Amino acid sequence: MTLPVKIAIVSLCLALCGAGAFIASTAREKSEQPQKMNAIPVKNHEIARRIWIVA
Repeated sequence: MTLPVKIAIVSLCLALCGAGAFIASTAREKSEQPQKMNAIPVKNHEIARRIWIVA
């Protein structure tokens, strides 16, 4: 590959990363309320058992 092609590819990647960062930051600013999680904490009272694999 020639030098101008490499520079064009690097410039394109930087532009895409910059655009993605800008879009992500503006999307986060619009949502003022924290996002709700549907996770439920699970209490496991069993002792973790170690399993040894013998080869």
